[in-house]
Amino acid sequence: MSVVNAEQKMITGAPINEFFRFVFPSVFGMLAISSAVIVDGIFIGNFVGSDALASVNLVMPLLALIYGLMIMMTVGASVIAGKYLGENNAPAASDVFSKTGIVVFLVSVASALVMFVFPELIVRGLGAMGTTVPLSAEYLRVIAWFYPVLGMVVLLSQFARVDGRPSFSLYGMIGITVSNIALDALLVGWLGWGLFGAALATGLAYITGVLIILMHFLGSKAVLEFVRPRGSWSVIPRAAMNGFSEFLNETSAGIVLFLLNWILMLHVGASGVAAFTIVSYVFFIGLLVFYGVAEGIAPLISVNFGARQPRRIYTFLVLGVGFNLIVGGVIVLTMLIWSGELVGVFLTADETEIRLLAVSIIGIVWPMFLFNGANIAVSTYFTGMHCAKQSAMIALARSLVLPVTLIYLFWQQFGYMGAFYALPIAEALALLLSIMLFRSRTPYTMVRSAA
Repeated sequence: MSVVNAEQKMITGAPINEFFRFVFPSVFGMLAISSAVIVDGIFIGNFVGSDALASVNLVMPLLALIYGLMIMMTVGASVIAGKYLGENNAPAASDVFSKTGIVVFLVSVASALVMFVFPELIVRGLGAMGTTVPLSAEYLRVIAWFYPVLGMVVLLSQFARVDGRPSFSLYGMIGITVSNIALDALLVGWLGWGLFGAALATGLAYITGVLIILMHFLGSKAVLEFVRPRGSWSVIPRAAMNGFSEFLNETSAGIVLFLLNWILMLHVGASGVAAFTIVSYVFFIGLLVFYGVAEGIAPLISVNFGARQPRRIYTFLVLGVGFNLIVGGVIVLTMLIWSGELVGVFLTADETEIRLLAVSIIGIVWPMFLFNGANIAVSTYFTGMHCAKQSAMIALARSLVLPVTLIYLFWQQFGYMGAFYALPIAEALALLLSIMLFRSRTPYTMVRSAA
């Protein structure tokens, strides 16, 4: 089977058109997912309470770890498959796709079993105390049933993009969003099933996404297909290494979230965690836009790397960084002007203490959006060019080493609110590292060395 028009357009089509053809579905898909998460928060905060909202946030570091493993495998494998497609080697790309699907399914099943069997032990280890323990455990036990389905959503979404059909990824994300909102309204708002209903709504929505995206791979236009795996499985550790930066982005964010939750629980209690949960929802939107742009340009970069097109690779990177900078500016203005209104959506009128704390945190962290979009785009560029070391260095610096170190130092020197200044400062320092690494690994030098 030869590479068909969808992949050829990625190599020969007008860069600006291909950029938006891939980035818009990816960004809107990410926004769809983020809106589902935020709607969860709105229903939980208004119908269950602030303790329930804090309980969900306490388990997020673990969920980020599992999701990070899925992203590591699928992103790393999809850029390998994309390079094969750029070289007109569809059978090798399908073999990578199939092996990755098997590994992702096994990892997600194993993770789900651990979450279901030991929920109380896990949530206590994540910092849950008092009333948040049974609430966090309830949410974790229900959502565990659906993590194998989430694994398939992540797999199919990533490979639909590299197969030249990013619109199917978007349709799947929209399906998840619409069904999740409807089920939240039914199970949480009307039936009053609390966190059990919220977790059940999210899990059932994942099934909708799988069914929609799967339609592409069962159709006649799919180049990638499920095949019987053959030969060496060494592609799996290569994919893991190549996608390690995405794993760091996801899991490191969970570690930072865990650390800040712990500090707030120590100094303020569950109300402090609830306030930070609301802030997380607010800038979660911005981060997902940046990751949406990154996921959009990743297949374009990997396919054009296989086709030896350095000028197009450079153009896609510039477009990605520029788009993220514009979006970052819009987010900053929104956070500065309407922070009170954004926070108020998640709270009842009498929860003024939590509202004030959340607004104060937003007033500290907003500068991070001036830098993190560029860092994410450059890190993804290195992933697409199979430069796992450089991509991991950026991800490790911006997501773990710098923020964790600075959070501890600022917390000790300036108190618990001072810890939040670590987030924008870490992103600014990481941007300097991104620039330095890119200067030694431009598309032109990388294509020449691969020839």
